[in-house]
Amino acid sequence: MRYFLLLVLLIPMSVLAQTANEAMTKVEKGRINGADFRIEIPAGPLNGLVMYCHGYQIAALPYGFDSTRAGTLRQVFLSRGFAIAESAYARQGWAIKEAVEDTEALRRFFVQNFGEAKMTIVLGHSMGGVITLATIEKYPEIYDGALPMCGPLTPSINGLQERLFDMLATFDFHFPGVVGPLSGLAKGARLDGAKVKAAVAAAPEKAKRFAQRYSLASPDDLAGVLTFFYEINREMQERAGGNPFDNQDTIYDGFEDDLALNRGVKRYAADARAREYLRQHYSPTGRIADPVLTLHTIYDQLIPGRFVSQYEEIARLAGTQDLFVAKYVDQRGHCNFTPEQTGTAFDQLLKWIREKSRPEPGEIR
Repeated sequence: MRYFLLLVLLIPMSVLAQTANEAMTKVEKGRINGADFRIEIPAGPLNGLVMYCHGYQIAALPYGFDSTRAGTLRQVFLSRGFAIAESAYARQGWAIKEAVEDTEALRRFFVQNFGEAKMTIVLGHSMGGVITLATIEKYPEIYDGALPMCGPLTPSINGLQERLFDMLATFDFHFPGVVGPLSGLAKGARLDGAKVKAAVAAAPEKAKRFAQRYSLASPDDLAGVLTFFYEINREMQERAGGNPFDNQDTIYDGFEDDLALNRGVKRYAADARAREYLRQHYSPTGRIADPVLTLHTIYDQLIPGRFVSQYEEIARLAGTQDLFVAKYVDQRGHCNFTPEQTGTAFDQLLKWIREKSRPEPGEIR
């Protein structure tokens, strides 16, 4: 008995709390079509189902469901009587195509095994926001609403070109010998973050101007952002079978010497097949039939706020602007929402669905 008590005392309280919570809920794990999944159902009355879409995962790394952050996020929905189902996707990286298919397969599995939910919401973070949007545009008859968070809700072929490829190409011009070629990359090629940091440290004023040009708060953000973008660029080319980005007709501006940059920057031609792949995965249509509420921080080093609010224009062209609302929070960092802020956004979406009460755009406090 003493030995048992000693073991209990050595277990962190967070683990005990998670164990106690899982004892009150039903958790099911499995695999569908090569994609692992996790479903958690609250112990009390079931008010609905949340289909959660996770963000970009480095292709070489396995996806895990059991982080503390994931557990905290699930509690936001479980505490409101919603089951939450999440697919790991059969493939990682820019897995928009696989994610939409695997999320739908999991939703059908839920219905077959646990019954039709009273309400079904799709939501996700970062790339998961793109998947969320693609899902509710494809399956409007299935979902009651969507909550894409901190995701680029603009055509990927434009957003990734401007934010990811152009940043790498122009950094390569301003800081030679660090990035190198951006197409024809070997499998597993990586950008050395230490080299980026050294280049930034060697020319701090130039680095500061470059960071400001891309709406970064500090040159200190450059190493993390560029190494991540480089990996997405490499993995995207492997996935799409070529380079989807084309800067042959790009006229760069807003730099210290735009003439020198445009004369000297390396130019790349896109592979037509790869470009079409990225266009399909994904270009938002604005064709929505259900409320879509999006959430973003006031500073996101990866995704500028304009990439979120641009969906309003896409929806306006489709005549569905009344079904879209953009909200923001006074937080800094990519997807850096508190559980309370996430819960408030979710509650506003539920009220919008139930009462047809469209929330005002603006800040969530």
